[in-house]
Amino acid sequence: MEQYAQDIEEMIIGSILVDDEAFQYVKDVLTPEHFYFNNNRTVYEHCIKFENIDVLIVEQSLKDDEVLDVVGNIYPYLEYRSIRYEYGCQVLIEKKILRDAVKGATDIIRSAEDTDPYDLIDKFNRYATSLGEATGEVVSLTPSQIRERDKVRPKSEKLIFGSDMLDNGIFADSMKRGQTVLTIADSGHGKTQASLYLAQCLVKRYKVAWFQLEGYDSETAARFDNDNIFICDTIYDIEKIKREARRLHKEHGIDYIVIDYVQNVECSQNISKTEKIEYISKEIQKLAKELNCICNPLSQVTIEGSRRGWENEPRYNDVRWSKQLKQDADLMVSVFRPSRIEELIENEEYVKDWRGELIPYNSVFMKQVKVRHGQQEWKRIHLLHHEDGLKPYATVTPNAPF
Repeated sequence: MEQYAQDIEEMIIGSILVDDEAFQYVKDVLTPEHFYFNNNRTVYEHCIKFENIDVLIVEQSLKDDEVLDVVGNIYPYLEYRSIRYEYGCQVLIEKKILRDAVKGATDIIRSAEDTDPYDLIDKFNRYATSLGEATGEVVSLTPSQIRERDKVRPKSEKLIFGSDMLDNGIFADSMKRGQTVLTIADSGHGKTQASLYLAQCLVKRYKVAWFQLEGYDSETAARFDNDNIFICDTIYDIEKIKREARRLHKEHGIDYIVIDYVQNVECSQNISKTEKIEYISKEIQKLAKELNCICNPLSQVTIEGSRRGWENEPRYNDVRWSKQLKQDADLMVSVFRPSRIEELIENEEYVKDWRGELIPYNSVFMKQVKVRHGQQEWKRIHLLHHEDGLKPYATVTPNAPF
């Protein structure tokens, strides 16, 4: 793998020379060390000397420092400008991490003579842990600096489903880029079907990555009639999932990631099941922020046997595997199928809803369980399960029944 990306470096410089929004964003996340080529690094150093720039300002600065003759004409950079500067920043950050990793590993190997093998492993582990600390990705700012940055930084975009009961109902205060949405359901109640329904709405406008940890990719592919979704059923390790998500994001610009489901995700650390899920949950949350997309992990819950009827509908505290899953989620949505509860079945055509009224046997309900950074408001949507997936039935927003 190449340790540099010359075209990306030139694209970023071309972008910031003509777009102040791009400039304000890039200078927050990149340092000169992220640029591999000397000329590009020099030009970038002269860009970030100023609060605002254009081609003439940077050109004059290079002249004043008597380096313009070395760098050459900077106008050709403009041919490479692009609106994808955020993607370009991520590429340069990863290239610098790769260069640092190669250099650090090489230095460790060169000093490995007569070194105890276990000491050598410890050195590699310590170095790997510290790799991302100096990438320039994280910058501590004062409140006034944050406010100034946010004046030019794009606001968190909300993904649009194209359905009023979704956009203005259950997801009215959520589904914004960088968020984690946790879908919970007891076994057989339809958490996968519910997430498939959401993805079917989103692929009309966005790109979706679906990590199939239960079942086969062909089963999921059969639900979609366009190629805006990328499905993988061969990866289980969280690190491999992250790498594949980053690759897809680089190549296609992924907006929404589904992980079906979180208890099937693996990690290489020798820790307990609960600790693994805590670790995986944090990694999923970080991935959503890193890629500026929505991550939708699905989680199994187990309802207490003493609960009856609609009390079996999952609640916040039914996520028993890990408190971390609940803490990391910006939104939690439960899925409940009344026909899975014996005392709610009226006959082959009808089941009872929470009011005791008869509704179609194939009814499925999604309920808002938790909202972060928004008003806590209880909402349900009513869907019907057909052979080709879930279809809308009605929007229901009564007072909470419990």
